[in-house]
Amino acid sequence: MKPTPVCCFGEVLIDFLQDKTQPGLFHRFAGGAPANVAVAVAKLGGQSKFIGMLGKDMFGDFLQQELQSYGVDCSAVRQTMDAKTALAFVALNEFGDRSFSFYRPPAADLLYKAEHCPTELWQDKGILHLCSNSLTEPDIAQTSFALVRLAQQHGWLVSVDANLRHNLWSEGKASIDLVTQLLEMADLVKLSEDELTYLAGEQNAAQWLQHILTFRPSWLVVTAGADEVQSYSKTSSFSVPVATVPVLDTTAAGDAFVGAWLFQVADKLASGSSFSDLLSQSELQNSIITQAIKAGSLTCQKFGAFTALPTAAEWC
Repeated sequence: MKPTPVCCFGEVLIDFLQDKTQPGLFHRFAGGAPANVAVAVAKLGGQSKFIGMLGKDMFGDFLQQELQSYGVDCSAVRQTMDAKTALAFVALNEFGDRSFSFYRPPAADLLYKAEHCPTELWQDKGILHLCSNSLTEPDIAQTSFALVRLAQQHGWLVSVDANLRHNLWSEGKASIDLVTQLLEMADLVKLSEDELTYLAGEQNAAQWLQHILTFRPSWLVVTAGADEVQSYSKTSSFSVPVATVPVLDTTAAGDAFVGAWLFQVADKLASGSSFSDLLSQSELQNSIITQAIKAGSLTCQKFGAFTALPTAAEWC
């Protein structure tokens, strides 16, 4: 059985995570939502690739080595002298919830162009995954849409996690129009409850969801932290409860969820099922979401991003 690759495009950066006992001390971790998803897939045993730009600096070298150490294919990664690798300082409150301070832009990940991506990447059908943080500047937004179109031309599925970080946008808030445009081009969409409310704007959230599902998206999930996950398709909807677990750090929990979700979809595709077959089986969808929730819950019980993501042995 030939595996179905999951290729993640976007930012890989340094998370400086605040020490809970010494708030003035920060520890270095590899991170960035698309990179976290790539590592999540690899740690579960899937074929994972990362597409992006790093600075030709000590942080860029460290991040590429980290990705490769977890089995992520970095053949589509490039390095540049024109900008530094992005940094994020992450503060945690007493509940393990995060607040961010980003050193971006300028940053190397914003300089990636569609032509940097090797053409052989598209030879085997797979899943392209990206987030809205690759829409924050005009040039990287153009690259994002170009890669989505390339993926679709080659028969790939497209996955989008909104993952809104308003302080990365020059206006101080994400462009609803631009993010919605990307969501409408995706096959799989993940939103948080807060992101759904923001993107729906003055519209009723349920009506907005139904509107999105009239476009390309076939499977959309809405997470709400410790509350149940809502799953929607063009023909059905259901909710899955989230077990209560001790939370140390929520960093990468959503990315672990997405990684486990995509890993399972890719596994079904590799075994000969079509995406439409998968969408016709509500019990299978429920099982996939349940396992994705488990991956997120396991991640919450450890510090960091790459290091906290579960292995196949921990997850199964």
